[in-house]
Amino acid sequence: MTPGRGAVPYLAAAGLVVAGAAMSHAGLFQAAEPGWREVAWPFARDAWPAGRAFRCGSAACGGEVDVYVRPKLGFCNCGTGVAGDDEVDGVSDMDMISADFTPRGAGLPVVIGGMAGRTRAYTLHMPDGRQRPAAGFAVSRRCDLVVAASQGPGAGSPEARRAIAELLGTGQVMTWLVSLLGKS
Repeated sequence: MTPGRGAVPYLAAAGLVVAGAAMSHAGLFQAAEPGWREVAWPFARDAWPAGRAFRCGSAACGGEVDVYVRPKLGFCNCGTGVAGDDEVDGVSDMDMISADFTPRGAGLPVVIGGMAGRTRAYTLHMPDGRQRPAAGFAVSRRCDLVVAASQGPGAGSPEARRAIAELLGTGQVMTWLVSLLGKS
């Protein structure tokens, strides 16, 4: 059955509303932090909601770096928060990029938007045999986590990790994260 002529304007209007909402949502973080722009979330659905993805191509990030950030509500030890590198290894979503990754040393404490946790540099071992620098972040607020995985030529450098922490702590990104954390 095909829609009658009267249904066409409604379908077109509905399509414009959906397209407009998608475009306005995608543009929400375009200028979150100098050098960064939002890109599409590249991963398939899993047990956690999709997050936000950002790309930096400037020298301020140590070269091209992609960052994938999302909250994991109710997934943190409420008493200790993110207490060690093993937790960063297990929750930071590095396995979304490659199931085969190795730490490049001990992690470091980090505070992002008042949330304490840890960051750690990794080497990703990609299926095609290439190795790629990466870094993971895990910070907590009460019983909730905010995790971020990053990859790219400069991703594990101190400059990139500092730039990523600054991105995550910006007004727009932090407002989005806090709005989600407030639902737990």
